[in-house]
Amino acid sequence: MILFRDIVKKALGLTEDQMLQAEQHADNADISLTHAIELLEFIPVAQYLEAMAKVYRVPFVRLDEISIPRTITEMIPRDVAMKLKAIPVSQAANELVIAMVDPRAIETINAVRFKTGLFARPVLAAESHLMEALAKYYGRTSTDLSELEKQGKDLENAVDVLGAKRQQIGAGNQESDGPIIKLVNYILLEAQSRGASDIHIEPYETYIRVRLRVDGVLHELTRPPINMKPALISRVKIMSRLDIAESRLPQDGAINILMGSNPIDYRVSCLPTFYGEKIVMRILDKSNLKVDMTQLGLEQDQLDRFKASIESPYGMVLVTGPTGSGKTTTLYSALTELNQETDNIMTAEDPVEYNIEGINQVQTKPDIGLTFAEALKSFLRQDPDVIMVGEIRDLETAEIAVKAALTGHMVLSTLHTNSAPDTIRRLLNMGVESFNLVSALNCITAQRLVRKICMKCKTLDESITTEMLIRAGIASHFAARIKPMKGTGCGVCSNTGNKGRIAVHEVLKVNDAIRESIMSGEASMNLKKVAMANGMRTLRQSALMKLAAGQISFAEVMSNTASDDDGDLSVVAAA
Repeated sequence: MILFRDIVKKALGLTEDQMLQAEQHADNADISLTHAIELLEFIPVAQYLEAMAKVYRVPFVRLDEISIPRTITEMIPRDVAMKLKAIPVSQAANELVIAMVDPRAIETINAVRFKTGLFARPVLAAESHLMEALAKYYGRTSTDLSELEKQGKDLENAVDVLGAKRQQIGAGNQESDGPIIKLVNYILLEAQSRGASDIHIEPYETYIRVRLRVDGVLHELTRPPINMKPALISRVKIMSRLDIAESRLPQDGAINILMGSNPIDYRVSCLPTFYGEKIVMRILDKSNLKVDMTQLGLEQDQLDRFKASIESPYGMVLVTGPTGSGKTTTLYSALTELNQETDNIMTAEDPVEYNIEGINQVQTKPDIGLTFAEALKSFLRQDPDVIMVGEIRDLETAEIAVKAALTGHMVLSTLHTNSAPDTIRRLLNMGVESFNLVSALNCITAQRLVRKICMKCKTLDESITTEMLIRAGIASHFAARIKPMKGTGCGVCSNTGNKGRIAVHEVLKVNDAIRESIMSGEASMNLKKVAMANGMRTLRQSALMKLAAGQISFAEVMSNTASDDDGDLSVVAAA
């Protein structure tokens, strides 16, 4: 019996290792095999579409290269298109051409035919292009906010109490749903379709502002009428199982919903402000979690050092950076890499953002005494092989983590520091003894998330001169050969010029030279020079390499990384 994966492998000309990597990525991210192959970019998208079209025996369409008339997209309602992952492309007589990622999905074809009364003819589309098209053409809801304002009286009555089950979003009856339910569903659907990481609902004197954080930047979504404020806040608080009667104190909760068949969790924070409660929802979509270490943005030499460090039988590996820099993703990727049947892996997190099968995850509860330090103490009595503590915040946690690393355990954790060398100084200032630290520490990686240039509107940035590149840190003999790129803005990237994010890293592998510098009490700058002499690439240098590769713009380099403050530390070659 010939398996579909073997058909795909042969059609695309992939190796067995590539197929295994794609299958693992598909399982980890809970996506289809074909989508995983797309994301891993083993072959160009045009070649992928041409080959898979032959497999499915249907034509293919480049959704990123065509414009679909509004009269066509309106033939299928937004909620149906989102749920089916299908978009109408054109119509001829009684035939409607439908772009799909799986043209074999008969139930989708039948659903379109039932909804439109037309014969549905499927064509193949890349899933990444399809999701961008859904966001582009269905990016606005049919909910009319002016109409909602007319219905604004007694809106508290429109808020319904949820049961314990995960709620289905997008499958309700839009005509019968109350205005507040429509508005909240709209916000959640928009956040999902635009790939947002956070939702901000902010009350002001005369209006409410709703913003979405996309690729690290906040963009305003809508301004609902002010008379919707009490019901809107109550609706979100009820969904989060928070106390709607308490408006004077901060509260934290969670929402669990289904977007089609995709489960999504939201971490909700409610904070009293001058004009009412502000709500921020952090979106935790497991399908967007990159647990494949090759997808973290590490250069090959950095990846080799990091993997060698976590695969050591004992020691401490730290991931540092500001909030929102992707530290959690890096840690989960490391845990997934280490997740073997033969090992006992335990984590202490605040909160547990993603559940990983095979790993014992503990939610800390400081209000009842279950702190990181207390969890670590208990872990050491649970026969662990690998321990992950969400953050080292105090001396007690740091000392227990160091002790665990010294007694034969692999310890992973995070700190909020600006660079890898700064992390060493921070731990010493906390009170960790230097002789213990040099014995326990394996590796430190500092990281930042930077916005990638949109591939659709990517063009040469002629405003960036060779002198500017040299001042930024690129070696003079190499700067003249670099062609800085930028995005001009298009429909795919919502006219921002950027689409998606990638991490830049600074990986400090602890060796004898670093240990000697720590023991002698070297300042962070001197530690940095020693580390660079031993092969560490700084955040600025890593960002400049991605600039040279055409992945990020010069503006992103300058706004997200600091100068190395030494003319002798310039980037030499984009290896």
